[in-house]
Parts: sequence; structure tokens; C-alpha cells
Amino acid sequence: MKRSKLLLLLMMALPLMSIAQEKRGKNGNGYGNGYGNGYGNYDGRGHSGQRSSTVQPVGQVGSALSVSSDNGERFFLILNGIKQNVYPQSRVRVEDLPMVQNDVQIIFDDNRTPAIMRTITFMDPVDGNAVNLSLKLTRDRNGYARLVFNRMSNIERDYRGEQGEYIMHYGRDNAPTQVVVTTPPVQVTPAPPPPPPAPMPMNSVAFSDAVKAIKSSSFDDTRLSTAKTIANNNYFTVDQVITICKCFSFSDTKLDFAKYAFRRTVDNNSYYRVNSVFSFDSEKTALNDFVNANR
Repeated sequence: MKRSKLLLLLMMALPLMSIAQEKRGKNGNGYGNGYGNGYGNYDGRGHSGQRSSTVQPVGQVGSALSVSSDNGERFFLILNGIKQNVYPQSRVRVEDLPMVQNDVQIIFDDNRTPAIMRTITFMDPVDGNAVNLSLKLTRDRNGYARLVFNRMSNIERDYRGEQGEYIMHYGRDNAPTQVVVTTPPVQVTPAPPPPPPAPMPMNSVAFSDAVKAIKSSSFDDTRLSTAKTIANNNYFTVDQVITICKCFSFSDTKLDFAKYAFRRTVDNNSYYRVNSVFSFDSEKTALNDFVNANR
């Protein structure tokens, strides 16, 4: 009786020992050749050899499978004879797989590519924990579809999918829990308004009329008031400012208008020329100080 129990325990341990040896074997990728006894029994075009049992009594359930197409081909993922995605997708993830070994079938939406069938073991080959297995659909040089290993990692809880990935939980009404990730709205920054056009000085006809209006008054105060009114609605050149300053009889009035017209002059980088209308250095200095302080 004791010998029978010992033989039974030894038979149950042999699959795990074999898997562990594969993980430490020649391949160097940490996962051996095929992730369990059923993975390598199909050639990728739907032709199968001898397949292992679907139900595996060891290990933990709750693994996840992600299948994506390199070139965006749309497909249906069928697990254990149950279609997982109602509509064809190019990226599918199924979580909470109920068994360690699962029959995986890929049916392409183009109705031309032969289906791919595999039996895959979802279990870490050493510690027996649930895994997150990622597979990719590719095409070989002859154009045949292949289901190839991408990566295997520890299972992720609260997994956040990638853009366009169809995610569902196995056996929950065969409906997706979410379709992620929606693209956030693009915030469009409006283009800055064009700069205002450069100011233009008064044309010769309009300026001639303005000078006549200024000279029509007998007193400097009235002439200055008229000149400032014209300046409020027009721009000048330095030569035009000099002409208007010469319309005044007193230096104080000339200096007052010269200061007032500075910001209304389109070429005020040469405003020093206005000094020619003054006779005294003190007046020229006063204008220069004003210009330097208001540049």
C-alpha cells in the first residue's frame, strides 16, 4: 500500500520536473520549448498532432492571455470552444482563465487564412503560479499565419490595457468589461492673431491740409491744441514733426508738441533731428531726456 502511494506521487511530480528542466535547459529564454505539452503540437496552419489533456490538475488558475496581430489583422479568439470576442478584433485579452491548459483557436476575419489551433499551458513552469502570456500573430516568408510567443510575466491585477485592446473576463456573459483606451480629445491651440499692420504716416495731401489748419489760428495755444488733435488720429514722420514745430512761435510750445508727437512718429529712431527747431541747448537736452526715458 505504501509503495502504491509513493508511485502515484512520483507520477504526479514528473510533469512539473519536466517543465522545470525545460526552464533551465539549452534555450536560455527561461521558458523552454512550448509552454507545456500541447504548445508545440501544431504547425501554425491548423494541422495537429497528438494533443495533451485540456484539464491540468496542478498549478493555479486565473491566468491571462493576450493575442495581438502585428499587421492589424482582425480575428476571433476561441478558448475551449467558446468564442470570446463577438466582433473581430486585432488585439484581444482574456483574463481569469479557468484552467491551466486551454484550447486556443484563432479564426481570421478574412475567411481565407487557415485557422490556428493550439493547446497552451498557462503556468509558470517552476513555481506553478498564474501567468500573463502574450502571443503575436505574424506571417512567415511564405505568407502563412503563425501564432508565436511574445512574452510571459507574472499576472497583473487591475491591468490597464493598451489603446484599441479588447478586454474581457472568461465566462462572464462573453462580453467585454471595457474597450480601452479611448483617445483623449486633441486640444487645438488657436493660432495667434496676426500682428497689426504697421502705422502709416499722413500722406502729403492730408498733411498739407493739417498744416493749413494749424496755421489758421493766431495764438500758439490754439495751434498746439489743433496739432495735438491731429496727432491723436494720425501718424507722422520726423520731417512732418519738424514742419509742425516750425508753425509755433515759442520754444515752450515747440517742445510741448515735440514730446507729444514722439509716440505718433513712425521713424522716431531718428527723433534727434527734431532738435534742429530749438535754439538753446537746454531745450534740446530736455527733448533728449524725454526721448531716452520713453523708448
